[in-house]
Parts: sequence; structure tokens; C-alpha cells
Amino acid sequence: MKEKFLNAMKTVWSKIVSWTKTAWNKTVSWTKEKVVPWLKDKVVPALKKAWTFLKQKGKELLQAIPPTVSRIIRTVEGWLSKALGHISGKMGEKDGAEPKKQRVSRPLLFLVLFAMCAVVIAGLILTIVFSARFFACVCHPLNRGNEPIEMTETAVPETPSAIAEPTPTINPDDTYLGGEVYKKGDDDETIAVVQQRLMDLGYMDSDEPTEHFGNITLDALKQFQRRNGLEETGELDETVYALMFSDSAKEFFMQMGDEGDAVEEIQERLYELGYLDKDSRTGTFGEKTEAAVIAFQTANALHADGLVGVQTKEQLFSDEVIGNVFKSGDKDDSIIEYQNRLIELGYLGSSYDATGNMDSKTVSAIKSFQEANGLVKDGVLGPSTMNQLTSKDALKYALRLGMSGSKVKDMQKRLKELGYLSSSQVSGYFGDETEEAVKLFQKRNGLSQDGAVGSKTLEKLNSSGAKRAPSTATAKATKKPTATSKPGSKTTPKATSKPGGKTTPKPTAKPTAKPTATPNTSAAKVEKLIQIAESKLGCPYVRGAKGPNRFDCSGFVYWCLNKAGVKQGYMTSITWRTCSKYKRITGWGEFKRGDIMVFKGSSMSVGHVGIYLGNGKMIDASSGAGQVRITKSVLSGSYWKQHFLMAYRIWN
Repeated sequence: MKEKFLNAMKTVWSKIVSWTKTAWNKTVSWTKEKVVPWLKDKVVPALKKAWTFLKQKGKELLQAIPPTVSRIIRTVEGWLSKALGHISGKMGEKDGAEPKKQRVSRPLLFLVLFAMCAVVIAGLILTIVFSARFFACVCHPLNRGNEPIEMTETAVPETPSAIAEPTPTINPDDTYLGGEVYKKGDDDETIAVVQQRLMDLGYMDSDEPTEHFGNITLDALKQFQRRNGLEETGELDETVYALMFSDSAKEFFMQMGDEGDAVEEIQERLYELGYLDKDSRTGTFGEKTEAAVIAFQTANALHADGLVGVQTKEQLFSDEVIGNVFKSGDKDDSIIEYQNRLIELGYLGSSYDATGNMDSKTVSAIKSFQEANGLVKDGVLGPSTMNQLTSKDALKYALRLGMSGSKVKDMQKRLKELGYLSSSQVSGYFGDETEEAVKLFQKRNGLSQDGAVGSKTLEKLNSSGAKRAPSTATAKATKKPTATSKPGSKTTPKATSKPGGKTTPKPTAKPTAKPTATPNTSAAKVEKLIQIAESKLGCPYVRGAKGPNRFDCSGFVYWCLNKAGVKQGYMTSITWRTCSKYKRITGWGEFKRGDIMVFKGSSMSVGHVGIYLGNGKMIDASSGAGQVRITKSVLSGSYWKQHFLMAYRIWN
């Protein structure tokens, strides 16, 4: 009982601290944005005008004010005169001089009274406003977090409002089970309600609830029972249901004693970041794992409690994570080997001096390498990154599909000069049209046709010997004679080297390939992605899993994209929201087959991703279904529309 009381007090205190920090941060931010400009733009000019007015019209105003006010002013004037006289007398005694009688000028007195009133009124207004802002912040659902952290202002570009939806409160009369006890294998609408509540509490990943009581629901229910001090039966009865929908229900954290694949995935990430040794990746959350989590939380300015909640998990896979191995600012001779390898692969310039210092250029090069090679883009030189760097399969630096910037635009301009792209296609974004143009250039210039612009392709592209694309003018000229049967016999030989009717189809074969290559190839890539995704139907859902035969939602998308030839670093469902690599689709219903769909959960702190199949269908790794499945209710059901944030088009 004592331990429970202490834990409860600790939780309450943590929430109070978290709420207070949030309220203070938001109040300060609001003051800077609203109050300070208002004072500067409105109040200060008004005071200046009042001062000027008083200096000019003070005497007239004093003569015009009512007698009662005059008496009040004269009384205050007397007090101030006595006070000044007393002060002056004291000063005179100190200096040995004769004290002089003091009198306050009326304009000055009026100004003092005005200033005093202004200060009092401003104080009252600010007190009311600050109090209202404080309680609004404290009471806002967004600030009722389950993991106290240092509150900082974090912007999410071009996404809908990041306001969490409050957990629904269910009337006890509405949650009555009628004596039913639900077990694994049962199907009932009550299961969907329970799954949604387990998602709200963090025991299941965000997804559309189902009515089936499967393995994922069973594991989540057992975890809930264990966290809340109930017998771990895995059955849903009246007691479990009542507690689950009460305010006393504890939210999910991965903690000491937990076991399973999800724990192993967290341990793997802690090992990669240098917080856990290789032999401790056992799938059991023990003392070493807890110590590693605390060290990670401390280094990343999180609440260091040793529990893996939403914020801790997101930070683990963030591209701004702080590792415990070689990271920004470190210096070590062993780093030189990897810097030289980055130079060899083209991620660092040939003139770069490898000194073993993890400077900004090295960190940026590591991030580029990680993204190109399908790793988490965190800039940390950890075990997996080291192994991939020294591997013979390490991909060299190249401009690839999904990249953007000035280098891409310069390359597109050169392709335009050679006739491989049109002016409208020079956008600075490396899309599928650019990739097809690069492949055509590589083919005509005897290079490997991988669609990526590496050092050899770039060198050839900028050389004077680069071969131009087939002329579109020739294509148009040859299409006209093929439309008629007779006139083409004389004009056709001019466009070809040999006379006769047989030469007519030859010039039309090459030009028609260019306009049809892009849509056909794009469609083929989309179909390849979907074929790969559908080959994993039925694979089990496991939190944090990234394939090849078990997945969570973000791991499934990550694995499918890389298998389809898109070198994409791992991103969580939250990280996908800020992706700038692909074309973003924000309109509901505007998505196409092959788009990556991004959803929020019951709050903006959780989410879900899947691959759109067209016709209102989506394939995803579903926590509700417990496996990779195809859902047919994307357009017809209300759940997905209400939770939709955006979609990304991998191939334009």
C-alpha cells in the first residue's frame, strides 16, 4: 500500500511539474508574440502622446476638473510636498544646509497620478490574462502527457493542428458486459471498443479497431492487467473492463520484466546508438536495459525514469538523436578510417582532410550514406553504419530518386541541354521522369543503367562527348507519313538512310519510346511495390519489427520500399509527417495506387502508415488485425477519413 501511494504521488507530482512547465512555456511564448508587440505598438505611443499633451495642456485641465477631484489632488499634493520636504530636510541636515520648503508642480502631480493609475490597471489586466492562459494550458488535453519531459517548442511543417484528442469517457451503464467474458478467438463489437481503448492507453499501436480478439489483443490485454495489478489471465471480464475505462487506468510503458520481440527491437536500437552492449540483446527488459534507457533519456533531455514510452521511442529513431558512440563533436583516430571510406564512396569531397574529428561535414556525409543505404538517418557512427561502410555492398554517393536541391537542378539543366528533359521538368526534384531520363542517357553513352547519377555518369554528362537524346523533331516528322498510304513513299527516304517502304517503321520505333517510357515505367514500379507488399499478407504484426517476415506499420512500408528499389531510411509513422523527400498529397481522395498514406491516432503523438492500393483499399501491417492485411474501408469508412493527415507519391 505504501509503495502504491508513493508511486501515485510520484505520478501526480510529475504531471504537475509537466503541466506547470508547459503552461509557463506557452505563457511566455504568448507574451512575446502578443503582449510585447501590443505594449510596443499601442501603449508606449499612447503614453508619449499623453505626456506631450500634459506638458501643453496641464494647467487648463487642472482648472477644468471638478472641485472634488481638485481637493483630492491638493491633498495628495500636500502629502507629496511633505514627503519631499522631509527628504530635502534630511539631505539639508546631512549637508549642513538650511532645509527648503518644497512644492510639487500641478502638471507633474497630474502625471504621477496618471502613471500610478495606468500601472494599476495594466497590472490587473496582465494578471487576468496570464491566469486565463495558465489554466487554459494546464487544462488542455495536449498537456496531459503520460511521460514527463522537458517541454520545448517543436514545429511540424505543413501538417494539421497537433492537438491531441481527449480519451473518451464512457458511462459505466454503457460499458456493462452483461456477465460475458471475452477470450482469444472471440468476435464481437465490444472487442473493437476495447481495442480502441488499448490504443488510447498505448498498449496497442494506433490503427482501425477490429472486432476480432487475436494474439495482439491478447498480449495487450495481459500487459494492461500486469501494469494495473490485476491477475494476468488474458480474459476480458467485468473487473478488467471497468478499470480499463476508469480514470485510474495506467498507460503503457515498456519497463523492467517485459519480454518479447518489441523489447528486442528497442535493445537493438540502443545497441546501435552505443547505450547497450551486444550480448544484452536478449529480448528481456532487465537491469542493463533499464540502465541503458536511463542513460539514453539523460543524454537526450528526456525524463530519465527507465521507462520506454511514446516520447522515448520516437527519440530513439529521430534523426536528431544523441548517441553514445561517435557523434557530432567527438574526435578519435579510429574515425579516420571511416572518413576515408566516405571520401572513397563520394560522400565527402576528395579534398577533405580526414583528421578523426566528427565535424558537421562528416555528420552530414554519414546521414547521406545512411539514407542511401536504408539505415536510420541519425548521423551517429554506430555498429550498423560502420559495418555497412566497410561492406562491399555499400552504395556510392549519387543523385537518386527522391533527392532535391541545387545539385539535382544543375544535373537536370544539363539533361535538358542534351534533349533528355523539357524545361518544365527542370524542377530541382529527382522524380521518376528524371530517373528515366538518366537511364536513357546512360544507355546511349554506354554506362550502367541504374538511374542514379554517380561520379561516372556525372563526369560523362558534363563532358563535351556526351551523346544527345533522340530528336523529338524527327519523331514528329516521321509520324505524318505513316498516317497515309501513298504520299509517304517519296518523303520517307529523306528521313532515313535507305529508300523504300520498309524504312518507314524504323524511325518511328525509337521516338515513340520516349513519351511512353515514363508512364509505363512508373506504373511498373508501383506494381512491383504492391506485388512485394501483397507477398507478405498474413505475416504477424510485431511492434518495432522491420521484416522480412514480421512487421509493424512503419517497418512494413520501410521494408517494401527498399525491396522495390527505393533506398529509403527507416522512418516511424510520426517521422513520415515531416518527410520532404516525396511529393506530398494533402487532399482527401486525391491519392493514387502506390501512395504512402499517413494517419494520426487518437492523438498526434501516435500514428499509422500504409500503402494505398486504389479503389478504397490499403495494405498495411495492422495491430488490430494482428497481421499484414488489406482493408477495404479507406474511402467508405469514417475512421480513416477522420485520422488522415497526408499521403506521399513516390513516383510522379
